[in-house]
Amino acid sequence: MIVVRDPKDKWACFPCPCRCGEIVKLPLGHARRPRWSVAIDKLNRPTISPSIRQTSGCLSHYWIRRGRIEWCKDSGGREKEQRSTPTA
Repeated sequence: MIVVRDPKDKWACFPCPCRCGEIVKLPLGHARRPRWSVAIDKLNRPTISPSIRQTSGCLSHYWIRRGRIEWCKDSGGREKEQRSTPTA
């Protein structure tokens, strides 16, 4: 889900793909640091940049590219069993 205010994207929010139950909230606003960007392709698939790293809890580290999860080698937890998991 993308949260929009004052016609600008503010946040990208989605469940952590490792299924730990956490909701990932990424700031998209230019005034925030760190910040991420989201691009949606013709098939409505998101690409988020840069990578997403959970610094607590499940310690997941991944990219979202063309609607798919690409796990980084340094990722911790259950997600290593779920390589290239499509996003919901």
